[in-house]
Amino acid sequence: MSQEKLSYAVEKSIAYINQIENKDSWPQPEMVDKIALALGISSSALFEETGSPENKKELFKTSFGKSLENELLSRIEKDVKDVCSLL
Repeated sequence: MSQEKLSYAVEKSIAYINQIENKDSWPQPEMVDKIALALGISSSALFEETGSPENKKELFKTSFGKSLENELLSRIEKDVKDVCSLL
């Protein structure tokens, strides 16, 4: 969501949203709840290092995706060899 859309949703200026995003200003708890509601996330998600569920998914894919893919390919290759040796 753009800062413009968020500012409209929470009835604050774009400058205010920008200050929060850049950690130049800290919102009151009520505003945290309004921002979270506008973004469709929990208030606590705003304070998590990885943020939104989409960011968490992307972080997981980036961190573990390749190693999981390699492990699965290795296991599949082994299983294929085992089956072929039975034929």
